[in-house]
Amino acid sequence: MATATVRRHHDIQPMSYYWDVVKDMDDSQKLELVTMLIESVKPAMAAPSPLRRYTKEEMNALLDQAERDFEAGLGIPDEDVWRDMDEEYEKELAEEQNLRLEAV
Repeated sequence: MATATVRRHHDIQPMSYYWDVVKDMDDSQKLELVTMLIESVKPAMAAPSPLRRYTKEEMNALLDQAERDFEAGLGIPDEDVWRDMDEEYEKELAEEQNLRLEAV
């Protein structure tokens, strides 16, 4: 079972929430749902990628700018990023466990 979460309109539901809804569907209902989901992401899949190739000079300029920003004290320290990620993970894990307890 997937452990990712779905974000929509500031509501966060663990994937287990959706699995609880889908697990009791019969195969034809699941197939219809999968078809609907695929159709819903087709526009995003057809959109051109926002990524582009950079020249070596452009990459070096970006790295130079990042180094200047770092020396100027801009950015977020690595420790803060990891702490925030750990806190978010723990929050999502607690929400998923609460949903499981509610289902019992």
